[in-house]
Amino acid sequence: MSTLNRVSLPGLTRRDFLKMAGMTTAALMVPGFFSGCGYTANPGAASMSAAVQKSINTDILVIGGGMAGTFAAVAAKEQGLNVTLVDKGTVGRSGATPWANGMSVFDEALGHNRAEWIANVSRSSEYVNNRDWLEQMLDNSKTRWDDVVSWGMTRADVRHPSLVLREKLVDSGVELIERTMMTTLLTQDGKDGSRVVGAMGFSLDTEEAVVVLAKATIMCAGAGAFKAPGFPIHSLTSDGDAMAYRVGAIISGKEWIDFHWTNTENPASCWSQWGGMWNSGLAKESIVFTAGMTLDSAFSIHTGETFSNIAGGPPPGGPPPAGADSGNVPPGPPPGGPPPDGAGNADAPPGPPPGMGGGTRVLGAATGLGIHKAEGIWPTNMQGASNIPGLFAAGDGLASMLCGASYTGLGMSLMGSATQGYAAGQGAAEYARQVAAPTLPDDVIASAQAAMFAPRERESGFSPAWVTQVMQNTMFPYFVLLVKHEDRLKAALSTITFLREHIAPRLTAKDAHDLRLAHETQNMLLNAEMKLRASLFRTESRGTHYREDYPARNDDEWLAWVLLQKGPDGHMTVTKKFIPEAWKPDMSIPYEERYPNRFPGELEYLGLA
Repeated sequence: MSTLNRVSLPGLTRRDFLKMAGMTTAALMVPGFFSGCGYTANPGAASMSAAVQKSINTDILVIGGGMAGTFAAVAAKEQGLNVTLVDKGTVGRSGATPWANGMSVFDEALGHNRAEWIANVSRSSEYVNNRDWLEQMLDNSKTRWDDVVSWGMTRADVRHPSLVLREKLVDSGVELIERTMMTTLLTQDGKDGSRVVGAMGFSLDTEEAVVVLAKATIMCAGAGAFKAPGFPIHSLTSDGDAMAYRVGAIISGKEWIDFHWTNTENPASCWSQWGGMWNSGLAKESIVFTAGMTLDSAFSIHTGETFSNIAGGPPPGGPPPAGADSGNVPPGPPPGGPPPDGAGNADAPPGPPPGMGGGTRVLGAATGLGIHKAEGIWPTNMQGASNIPGLFAAGDGLASMLCGASYTGLGMSLMGSATQGYAAGQGAAEYARQVAAPTLPDDVIASAQAAMFAPRERESGFSPAWVTQVMQNTMFPYFVLLVKHEDRLKAALSTITFLREHIAPRLTAKDAHDLRLAHETQNMLLNAEMKLRASLFRTESRGTHYREDYPARNDDEWLAWVLLQKGPDGHMTVTKKFIPEAWKPDMSIPYEERYPNRFPGELEYLGLA
């Protein structure tokens, strides 16, 4: 009966639970009694207190081996420092990197106009982008493009990034630790407060604890979704945001919604939509802006029906202006079969089997993901430093607001990762030269290790798969994140906070794979809470954030960014930071002209219909 005594529900004793359910103690002996609520025994529980530990001391720790992580590691290595890069999968083959296919390059020699780019990105982002980070990309994009060309990653060479990034890191002398999940940022208290001094994780193959002490840590772990079917980024579970948030870092950009699509015929098949990207190298893109696209148009492009038909009521307008939609529409299903003869891509997976590209396109293929370059760790300078000393960030895990309320054009995400990664590598190297090598007491490391392996120690509790399913059931419906309303957001938040506070601490893991899932589930729950709180806080509609109860922009109150942080009491705080006055739109321009994109019910709400 020892397992029964561990059954605990908030506010209820075991006896209360049985009485409420009309059951006797004997009923609990029935096999599978708790399976409906996900509570199970954990036959794989094991004591991990004496787990083998691998310890590394380095100057720079980079977490994540995509485009941002590679450029960060290379830039720091160029400064003559020791660099260690850790990836949850294999460098270049995990996260969003396998689906990379274009980089936006600003080149005045090709007739590009800087003022025009800045104006168009600002308008497409509905004025909540960060122009400083855009200027940084414009200044450095050609140099970073030349870098990837020299590495052999262009479309002409037909060598995918997954085949090149690892080679570049090895050639540069960066120490690689792959198939290792980092779960915990390590901090050290000093006279000037707490600073990040590395991270802890575990090997997915051996369950060996891995401790990396570093003078500076660069978070390049990407963004994260809720393991939705369609867009194949299931390894991205907001790990970097979660680790940073727990040590006090500011997080932003969570109210924005990603518009990747899948199809109804094979909604979980990544090859139906994205497999063809493996068959080519990178292309040099001239940016395609999405200005003029209505939210209704975006839905009709992606789903075959209008947004207003989903939300209720007739569509508010006609089709978007010619050419206005191309910047936000993924390519259609690629043809099947192997790459062309002589393409030199023998290591790439084949294209999708015939007949896997049908069905109607539907949204939600990356539910939980925000806008590229507009969610993640909040920067305090142009080298990606966070508000916590020793912690830097770049790429999709940095809330640079390069793009604002919507993704503005082809190739901006990948180029943003390259330029930001290189800047973060330089900034982290400069910081590392000014601080002493960190040391941590054995008891601090032992405590962090015990917390990391806790799901492996529990003899009973909840499986990560079940908790993830409940989270998905709460967050996936279109009326939660796509069509938002205060009542529904609060209802979802009630479920998510219950899972975070009462269920996640009881997660179990029978092996290393389950342990990874347990940590990913906790990170996704935190991301869900962030998205719901940010969405509730922004009481307007803007870009990809649509509030049915506030269906219009409010420039007086919301030309601002939403900031999330762990408060002194452990609860999440939500504040806002206004954009600089110089970046605001011209308020003398009538509202309908200032914002040509329409939301359902917007003009009626403003009294302009």
